Amino acid sequence: MVLCLKPGLIAGIPSPLSESYNHSADNYTQAKSAPTKILGDYFVSKGFITGKIKIPELAVEVLLEENQFYKKEKNVVDVYERINEIRKQFGLPVPYSDYSRGYGWCGVLNAECIGEKAFGYIVLVKENLNAASNIYTNAHENGHFLWYIGKQELIYKKFRKPDLVRSHIHTNGDFAVLCGWVAMKMAAYHLEDCFIINSENPELEKKIERIKNLARNYLLDKNP
Repeated sequence: MVLCLKPGLIAGIPSPLSESYNHSADNYTQAKSAPTKILGDYFVSKGFITGKIKIPELAVEVLLEENQFYKKEKNVVDVYERINEIRKQFGLPVPYSDYSRGYGWCGVLNAECIGEKAFGYIVLVKENLNAASNIYTNAHENGHFLWYIGKQELIYKKFRKPDLVRSHIHTNGDFAVLCGWVAMKMAAYHLEDCFIINSENPELEKKIERIKNLARNYLLDKNP
C-alpha cells in the first residue's frame, strides 16, 4: 500500500503489470468496408475513442494514430471483477489468472481485420479513492498506456537530467511507477512523506523508493 505521512495523503496500491489481448474482428461485420474502418467502428462500438487524449495528472496530451483507441473507466467498484467482465466481453477466458488487488489496471486489446491491425488501450480506476490515491492511480495506469504507445519522452523531458532518469527505467512497470510519483509531485505532495509499503516484496519496495527519489530530486519545477 501507499502511505503519505501527512493527514489526507493516503494513496493506493499500484496495479500489477498490464496484459495484452489478441482478438479477431474479421467477423465483426459483413459490410464491404475498408479494414481500417471496420476496426475503427469495432472499437467505437465498445466505447473507445481516438484522436487527442489528455492526461491531466501528468499534464500531457497525445495524438493517437488511426489504428489506436483509448478507453478509461473511472469509479470501478471491483477492479478484478471488471477485468473479468472485459475478458468475457471480448471472448477471452475467465477468470483472470493474476488476481488484481490494486486500485487500477491497464490492458491492451490487439484486433486484426484482413491483415490490418488496431490497438485498444483500457484503463480502469477504482471508485471512492481519496485525492492522492486518485492522482497516483490515474497517472500510474496511464503511464502503462504511454509506454505501450511509445510516448515515454513526454515524461522524461520533464526532468533536469532526462538521461539519468531514463537509465533507471527498464520496464513498463518502472515507468508506470515513475508516472505515479511525477503526478504526485506535480500536484504539490511532498514525496519525502509518501511511501509504498509492500511487505510481500521488499525488493520491489526498494525499487519503488528509488524511482520516487528520481521524481523528488530531478523533476523540473516548471514542466513543459
